[in-house]
Amino acid sequence: MDIVDAQLHMGRGKIGGTLAAMDALGIRTAILDELWGMQPGAARTHYDPGHALPNGAWRTGFPTAQEAALTHPDRFAFLVRIDRLDTQLESVMRAIGSTKGACAFRLQPVWTKEEAEAFAKGAYEPLLDIAQDIGLPVCWFVPGFVEFLRPYVKKFPRLSFVIDHCGMGFGAIPDWQPEPERRQAAAPAYFDHVLGLAEFPNVALKWSHAQDRFGVEAYPYAGLFPHLRRAIAAFGAERLIWASDHTVIPRHRWGDMLYYLRDAADISRAEKEWILGRAARRVFRLEGERV
Repeated sequence: MDIVDAQLHMGRGKIGGTLAAMDALGIRTAILDELWGMQPGAARTHYDPGHALPNGAWRTGFPTAQEAALTHPDRFAFLVRIDRLDTQLESVMRAIGSTKGACAFRLQPVWTKEEAEAFAKGAYEPLLDIAQDIGLPVCWFVPGFVEFLRPYVKKFPRLSFVIDHCGMGFGAIPDWQPEPERRQAAAPAYFDHVLGLAEFPNVALKWSHAQDRFGVEAYPYAGLFPHLRRAIAAFGAERLIWASDHTVIPRHRWGDMLYYLRDAADISRAEKEWILGRAARRVFRLEGERV
C-alpha cells in the first residue's frame, strides 16, 4: 500500500534517521513542516527556522525540508507557514510556489485574538487570492474556529482547503480563548461544524491528532472509528488525509498511529488506500503513486 504521512515536523540532521524509520514502518512519502523550536521570548507564531521582519511579521525558513525534497524527491515534500503581514507576501508566496518539493502553504490565524478577529472579518482574502492563482493548497490550523472558513471556501472555489488536526479544539491553543468556548470546541459535538464543511468539494480533512482530540488513548484506538466513519460519510475517503504528526505527540508511537488504520477490519481496503496515501497525493499533487 502506498502510504503518505501528511505532516511531520523535522529539524536539522534528521533526514537519514527519518528515512530509516519510514522504511521500517512502510511509509513511502512524508510531507514536512520544518520546525526547530520556538525562539525564547518570541511570539507564539515565531518558530525557527525563520526571521522577524521590521513590522513584526515572521518569514519562515525551510532549509532541511528543501534539502530532503531535493535529494529524495519521491520520499519528501514540504509545506511552508506564511504570515499574511509579510511585507513581500506575494513575492514570497510565488517563490515558494516555484520551489521544487513545496506542496502547500500553512496558516495559523487564531494564535492571537487580534489575528483571529482579522481572520473572521475576511483579512485573509488577498493571501488566498494569491494562493489560488499559484495553485498550491492551503492547510489551516484553526482549532475550534472552523466555522470562520466557510466564507473563504465559498469565495475561492478553485483553491484546496485542508483542515488540520480534525478541526477540533486543541487544549490551550489559543491561550486567549475563554474557557467555556475552549471546552465547547473540544467537545465531540463540535465535530459537526467540521463535517458541515464537507459540502464544499474543495475542502479536505487532515485526520491527525485524532487520539487526543477525541480522548482515545490506548492502541488500537477503537473509540476513534465512530468518528472516522462519520468523517468518511461526510467527506468521502477521497478527501480524508492521514497524518501522524508523531514528532509532537510522543505519547503515541508512530507505528501505532499508522497500524490502527492500516490493519482496521471495518475500514475497506479502498478506503484505506485513499486515507493513507491517495488523498494526500491528489490534494497536494505529489509525485508517484504505488498501490
